[in-house]
Amino acid sequence: MNDFARVKYLVIPQTVRVRKHSVDIEKLKKVLKEHKTESNKFYAEKLGVPLTKVEHWFRSDIFFAIPDENIWYDLKELLKIQTDEFDRAITEFEYRDGVFDKNERYYLCSYIAPTLTTLCENEKFVVRVD
Repeated sequence: MNDFARVKYLVIPQTVRVRKHSVDIEKLKKVLKEHKTESNKFYAEKLGVPLTKVEHWFRSDIFFAIPDENIWYDLKELLKIQTDEFDRAITEFEYRDGVFDKNERYYLCSYIAPTLTTLCENEKFVVRVD
């Protein structure tokens, strides 16, 4: 019997939250940097978020992060950003069925499987069907 005849493949659906609209990242980076007048620490304290999070909003490299939707309007006010160009893109999300890298894997019964961790609560399981 070949290995594929000895596996059971279960798919557990995963719902993910994704942005409803695309964000013009390069333009957002520019707007944030142009309007920044205070230190990162100032914005972190005013918004009640970690300094390390704020630092990523003003980066121009691949480690840039889009501000969270729950503080976007407060950040806009602090930065005195007048445009509403980014509002919908930053604050509107939708839920979709998700497919992740490990979501489409098969594990053969006769081989060692990757370690399951606490992050694997919605994992698929392969069991021997003899």
